[in-house]
Amino acid sequence: MQSQSTFSLSFWINATRAINNYSPVYARITVNGKRANISLKRKVKISEWDSNKGKA
Repeated sequence: MQSQSTFSLSFWINATRAINNYSPVYARITVNGKRANISLKRKVKISEWDSNKGKA
């Protein structure tokens, strides 16, 4: 019997926590439907963030 595993990684910014137009970047790792959110301890300018691509 084979088992199937799933994995995904997505990035986003939280604009509500922005300071001086810079917002923290977060990552979500999903494995087999279980999620974990982490802060990457990086900030990006809100105007440079592309939410469709999930990157600056």
